Amino acid sequence: MPSYTILLDKHYLLFASRGLQCDGCNHGKDYYSEGYRCIQTRLYFHNECARSGLEIRNLYHPQHSLHLKVLAANEDVNGECKLCRGNLAKMYYYCSICDFAIDLICARKKVVTKIEGTKTHEHSLSLVSKMIMFTCHLCGLLDDRFPYACNLCDLSFHKDCAESTPDINYSCHPKHLLKRLTHVPSYTDGKCCLCGNKLHNLFYHCSICNFSVDVNCANNPPAFILTNLKAHEHSLILMPQRSFVCSACGMDDDPNPYVCPQCNFMIHRNCIDIPRVIKIYRHDHRIYYNHSLDAGNWKCGVCHKKINWTCGAYSCSQCPDLAIHLRCATRFGIWDGVELEGISENTLEVKPYEEIEEGVIKHFSHEEHTLKLKEESDANDECVWCKACFNPIFSSPSYSCMECDDFSLHKKCAYLPKKKINSFYKISTTLITSFSDFSADSIGICEACQNFFQGFRYKGDEKRMIMDVRCGSISEPFFHESHPHLLYTNYSSGDRICNACGDKATMVLSCEECEFDLDLKCSSMPKIVKHENDKDHFLSLCYGEKKRDQCWCDVCEETINPEQWFYSCDHCGITFHIRCTHGDFIWFKPGKHDESSKVYVILNNRATRPFCDYCNSRCKYPTTLIVGTGTLCSQQCFEKKLKEVVVRHRREVQAWTENV
Repeated sequence: MPSYTILLDKHYLLFASRGLQCDGCNHGKDYYSEGYRCIQTRLYFHNECARSGLEIRNLYHPQHSLHLKVLAANEDVNGECKLCRGNLAKMYYYCSICDFAIDLICARKKVVTKIEGTKTHEHSLSLVSKMIMFTCHLCGLLDDRFPYACNLCDLSFHKDCAESTPDINYSCHPKHLLKRLTHVPSYTDGKCCLCGNKLHNLFYHCSICNFSVDVNCANNPPAFILTNLKAHEHSLILMPQRSFVCSACGMDDDPNPYVCPQCNFMIHRNCIDIPRVIKIYRHDHRIYYNHSLDAGNWKCGVCHKKINWTCGAYSCSQCPDLAIHLRCATRFGIWDGVELEGISENTLEVKPYEEIEEGVIKHFSHEEHTLKLKEESDANDECVWCKACFNPIFSSPSYSCMECDDFSLHKKCAYLPKKKINSFYKISTTLITSFSDFSADSIGICEACQNFFQGFRYKGDEKRMIMDVRCGSISEPFFHESHPHLLYTNYSSGDRICNACGDKATMVLSCEECEFDLDLKCSSMPKIVKHENDKDHFLSLCYGEKKRDQCWCDVCEETINPEQWFYSCDHCGITFHIRCTHGDFIWFKPGKHDESSKVYVILNNRATRPFCDYCNSRCKYPTTLIVGTGTLCSQQCFEKKLKEVVVRHRREVQAWTENV
């Protein structure tokens, strides 16, 4: 049984992960917390939110139970929490009878039903668990929900107003008393001096120092003195409202430093507990925090901006030219949130092969025989297929079995790591190559690019995610010859436009120096291919030519957008659309009719093109998918046909159950 609610499991494919901002409650934390991330949508849920109960009773709505509501990723969230007025998130509690909903944060808060002995009013105040219009007797603000009322005086108050006192001794401002105010003076900036949030109807203020704090900071003040810190050898004192540059991160965006006067050391509150040793996804080695770097012109290995060498930064003991800003190294998607100080490092990297002699290896996927390296092949050689990526081996270096005729690997496929942290999902994956785990012609669906494929695959160690070797082997930084700059993984909540094909995508490789996005299916597009319309030459992948004259595809005879990628023959001058060159089943080895296999791909090279069993159109692409006795022209038709079969099967099972 999963450790999260069955409603969450209904909409999301989850794996254990870490994160900051929770899509279940819309709240984040100052540190990485344990939780669950959806493989497909990348939405993240705190443990506490993921394990929310299906039904609760709440004193703000005592007349009915509240039920947990979980929205799918493609469902819009409408409405606001009836308590805090914040926007509802993907998870909230609602009453199916009344127009009442509260977010998960407000649902967890303890409800105070009676306030007694306050300095605001001489009588006890009781919660009115109704949404009614009232005017707060203290701040004068007109409101419409949940007052605390005095039954003797017929007066109503906000909870914060009822619990407030006329003045407070505040630890972060010990010099003067702070007075309670209900209107923001014009000479202030209208913000809390500690957290920076906007001041509302009630806050505390020192007019001498122009110092203000909201109710939350007044009730939860930060420590005034900090001792026994990793960040500094001496005690640190809070000194609010001071412009400064943080000695740890080099930033000046928070005017509330902790300081050490004798060392002239100043640091942000959020930088005090920085991790000393971490591993980031963009570098192969551990990196270590240093209080300063050697003098020089340093640039950050993540954002490529200047690093102030007199402030702290991360560096690598094995790569002397690498330095990274503190905030860049510890931001979400770069660091996994694990502190490695005191944890031993296993530097032994297990290779996927054993070198027998120069040019001869024994690969772990084919241990019974040795493989021999072939640096290049002639264009007239018989086409062989790589067992890992199921793509033809043309002129690329490759390894072939010295005893078997049907086992070959691209050189780069033979060197794929056995274990890898995936660049997009940030989880550990294992290369699955054994044909005891799947048949040689078995079909998988890549979670990253959503393409069907055959061959080796990377499998998430949580056993729920499968990726083909192309998406699974992507590492950062990623270089593609179509673009002069390095690319980095980017999972956006909104659609990005791939510069290669013009399609929308959320999971892309992006350039941080210019507006360039490359989706995953285009990042692994073969550079050279063979096509039956030009059997004597290779077709080369062209990366868009803005100055090129308009051209036509020699397969479908429609125009080609010269700004997008296409294939072309340098000798003949013919051009082809990407899809007309490959079809939808690019990562399959076309074969002949095989009665032992229910699903396989054949070349669409007969005199008469067959009809697709789903869309009833003639199959126009180079390959077709045979499923049983049916023919399908595209991946889209295959998916729709598969869905029809599943729905029909469910109906049959339901009908059988009802008749039993």
